[in-house]
Amino acid sequence: MMSLIGEAIDSSAADNISCAIRSDSEEWSKYLESIIVDEEITDQVIKKVYPLHPLSAFALPTLCQRYAQNDRSLFTFLTSGEPLSFRNFLEEVTVKDNNLPSLKLDRVYDYFIEAAGMGLASRPNLQRWVEVQDLINDAKRLEEDSLRVLKTIGILNIITVTGSMRATRTLVSLAMCDRPSETQINYWQQIIDKLLKQNLITHRRQLDELRIWQGSDFNVDSELSIYIEQERSPLVKLLSLQRPLRPLVAQRHSYKTGTLRYFERHYLDNFQDLSQLRCSSVDADGFVGYWVDDEMPSSVPSTTNDGKPLVILSAANLDILRIRTLEFVALNNIKKTAKELQTDGVARKEVNYRLQEAEEFLDETLNQSFSIGVNQQCWIQGQVEILNNITDFNSKLSDICDRVYHRSAILWNELINRRDLTSQGVKARRELIQAMLEHQNEERLGLEGYGPEVSMYYSLLEETGIHASGTLREGQEDDYWDFYPPLENSGLNSLWEAVENFCLAATETSQTFNLLYQHLAAPPYGVKQGAVPVILAAVLLYHADDLGLYQDGTFIPVLGTEHFELLVKYPERFAVKYFAVVGLRAEVFKELEAILRNPQLKKLGKVRNATLLTVVTPLYQFVNKLPKYTQQTRRLADEPRAILKALKTTVEPDELLFKALPAACNLPSIGTEVGDDGVTAKTLRTKLVHALREIHTAYDRLLSDCQKLIYEAFGVRSKETKLREDLRVRANYLAGKCIESSLKRFIRAALDETASDSQWLEALVMIVADKPAESWTDDDAIAFEMKLADLARRFNNLEILQKEVAAKGEGFEARRITITRPDGNEFNRMVWVDHARESQVEQIVDNILAELPDDQQLRQAVLAKLSERILNSDLPETVIQIDEKRSDENIKGKNFG
Repeated sequence: MMSLIGEAIDSSAADNISCAIRSDSEEWSKYLESIIVDEEITDQVIKKVYPLHPLSAFALPTLCQRYAQNDRSLFTFLTSGEPLSFRNFLEEVTVKDNNLPSLKLDRVYDYFIEAAGMGLASRPNLQRWVEVQDLINDAKRLEEDSLRVLKTIGILNIITVTGSMRATRTLVSLAMCDRPSETQINYWQQIIDKLLKQNLITHRRQLDELRIWQGSDFNVDSELSIYIEQERSPLVKLLSLQRPLRPLVAQRHSYKTGTLRYFERHYLDNFQDLSQLRCSSVDADGFVGYWVDDEMPSSVPSTTNDGKPLVILSAANLDILRIRTLEFVALNNIKKTAKELQTDGVARKEVNYRLQEAEEFLDETLNQSFSIGVNQQCWIQGQVEILNNITDFNSKLSDICDRVYHRSAILWNELINRRDLTSQGVKARRELIQAMLEHQNEERLGLEGYGPEVSMYYSLLEETGIHASGTLREGQEDDYWDFYPPLENSGLNSLWEAVENFCLAATETSQTFNLLYQHLAAPPYGVKQGAVPVILAAVLLYHADDLGLYQDGTFIPVLGTEHFELLVKYPERFAVKYFAVVGLRAEVFKELEAILRNPQLKKLGKVRNATLLTVVTPLYQFVNKLPKYTQQTRRLADEPRAILKALKTTVEPDELLFKALPAACNLPSIGTEVGDDGVTAKTLRTKLVHALREIHTAYDRLLSDCQKLIYEAFGVRSKETKLREDLRVRANYLAGKCIESSLKRFIRAALDETASDSQWLEALVMIVADKPAESWTDDDAIAFEMKLADLARRFNNLEILQKEVAAKGEGFEARRITITRPDGNEFNRMVWVDHARESQVEQIVDNILAELPDDQQLRQAVLAKLSERILNSDLPETVIQIDEKRSDENIKGKNFG
């Protein structure tokens, strides 16, 4: 190669120094003959390559072969005008006094490292370059000659660490000399010694080599090959992970409509079912697929599975793209997983540099593969088209949006016409909706200043005519502002119609607003969510009497800002329903309004559906005020019970009036298409009046029944109207004489003279049943009779006992013992305990108990027999035949009072 380099150098202009060249060449040949044994270097070859230093000429071919582009890089160095090149050296250097300068190895280093750069990422042993360059960069503070020696040692280390061209002291010294004289050699030897003392280079005595490169045991190329061979992931997956594609904006369409539309971009191949493609984001307006498979798709659908337009581009240079991707992925994996890189700084630097280079190459290849060129094949909505440049492609995207989203709203306000509003936009929209709800009939909705909410008002409501004065929209004389459908060609007609049609279509069942959002987001509208709540609020206010709003199934009579704050976040929790009051429904409404209308409701200006609520609200209020007993009793006739159930379970006003109530009255449902027959409405009114009356009086009937039972149980001899006075007088004798809790409370309640008659009766009933009558069930009403009989018996016994005690006088304590036999006969006896003999009685009882076994049942049986024998001694006087009335009042079995 040195001979070939010599042929490329024209020495015809150097005749005047040819003798000096020849002399130096002969001298160099003698010195190098014993040093360079791998190749014969004659004085003629050395002469031909001048002004290249003979060692530079010898090293250049090896350097270019291993780390550059072989002969191309070599002759670029020789012939180009780049800085630090051979031609540049000839222009800079002059010959003085036959002192022949030469292009030495330190300048070769400068050219390949500093000027030409290191585009050597795919070459082996790159770590040598990396470390040598870093070390020399760190030593730039050295004086010039020392730095030149470092570069010479570095370039020799890079070329080889064995053989004749290794960086021995002699070879490095010769490489620095213009001619091999002892003086120059000694000078450079001193520089080498100085660098050794400074520990900038090391001398490996076994090899007699100076080294600036410390080396690395990690073979990057070998690891790279292993990783590439082991990688089995398809190209689509690798590219999607390493180089995901950013969305692409349809620029012309976005500018024209004010709505930013973008297409998602994804890599595709034959492993994907094109008919099942979906945009990963619901906000995307289309899908652009980049085909990275050798086999082209047989058929391409026009849209994705979620209805968005589909475009597919084929890739060029697919083989190169695959190689670049695999190399980048492999280097990335090596950087993340190779443990050797944690301790090997040289290898780590090499991997980082090669990874950077691989990334740049991959990006460049991707741009080339999918840059729209001449005759680029493309599938646009299922049709194959040929594109010639990127402008054609961008224009096609806008054309697609024009066709697919032809009912798109035209709204020039970036603050609200977007998918996700900024915090400032959210606040402004909230304030605008609040003004719509609270200042509907004021100019500019009462907004002042020039804040973002005012900007939204003008672009959405004022300029479109949605909020206008009656003078402008209806020719009214007064300046009364309200909401109206938008003006023609306002840009929001399609959006208003879509929202309005959605709401008015909800006649049979309510529809949640998440369905509206989905409907508006899909073609042909493609509306962004930011402006939807404002238009929805305007539609609801315009149809205040026709549209009902529900939150979690509950009707909302007064619409507030807090509802819209929730609606924006959770549209699925809110629903709308259209109330159509026409035909027979209008007649039914008129009949029911006559009996139920509350005149106060018309005064509530903010109440939605005020006309319908004049009928429905009194019904709901009626049910809510009913006692719990009335709401759950089965002691109602069939129709009143069915009507009560309808009032409790039906939440939608129109469903209640026109379906649930007629069904409860055994009448057919009343639809909007049915005309007035003159009978149905009046029949419904009559049945409803009777049923409501029965429902309303159910609790009063319960209390009346309880009063009769109390009257009979206590054997009151006066009229029923005198029940309270009779019990008060009788209870007065027992006050303070009873300690049993329920009976004591009953006596106290009977004595109460402050409560009204109904309150007094409710108090007695609650004490007997141990539960307020308002919350009774039908079972509680049945149990009341039994509990009352027991309490009345104890009350009567206590009365008799107190009378006997009063007759006997002091010094005695009375017990009244009553025994009921199995045949229904009952006998009782008043037993007196003399205080003076009480200790004797206690002693006898203890003796009897001591004789009885420890069997509770046996003891009770003994007590029963003993009571019968003792108390039965005077049977004719004590036995009382229980008449029919008495047996109904008392509880069967044994009662001890």
